[in-house]
Amino acid sequence: MRGRKGHRYCYTCESHTPPRCSHCYDCRACVLRRDHHCVFFGQCVGFLNYRYFLCCLLFMWAGLLYAVVMNVEVFMVILKEGVTPHSVLLLLVPWIMLVSGQVSPRAFAFAFIADTCVVGLLLVSAFLFFHVLLLLRGQTTREWYSSRRPYSQGPFGNLRHGLGARWFLCWLCPLIPSPLPGDGIHFQVTGLLEPAVAAR
Repeated sequence: MRGRKGHRYCYTCESHTPPRCSHCYDCRACVLRRDHHCVFFGQCVGFLNYRYFLCCLLFMWAGLLYAVVMNVEVFMVILKEGVTPHSVLLLLVPWIMLVSGQVSPRAFAFAFIADTCVVGLLLVSAFLFFHVLLLLRGQTTREWYSSRRPYSQGPFGNLRHGLGARWFLCWLCPLIPSPLPGDGIHFQVTGLLEPAVAAR
């Protein structure tokens, strides 16, 4: 049986899948507008839950930023004698400093918690920046590798398609109703190219 135009055949599910849909071997299903499988959530991020994923990243970023600000005093205490090899090693590799007996367990605990907050903030910042960029470009992670953006509706159109009609409110709370346009199966193709590619 032939599928509709633009549909592909999934040999695992043995069915035709719409554009932007792909199979996840962890979820054992084809997911509409699949972005990626999130190991932290234990499920795929796709058409229906992408907004909640972005909100989770935003709230995690805000929480980690708050934690880093609250731990500034720890950094100040560690660096109160200036930037010495001891203080730098305590901030960068607190485990080694503890095992080698260079610091007390209490100093290690403070340094480890502060370091964890900073590293977490950096990682979540990178994820949040990347996914906000994808949202504004109207792409999924799989489509990011391509220079074409065939489904882009412009920045505000992409915000509506990714976050729903109330995209300006759902950042405050993901539980605010914000119906998504479309059904996750049909997408308007614009064929928009990257500026650098279009200029060639």
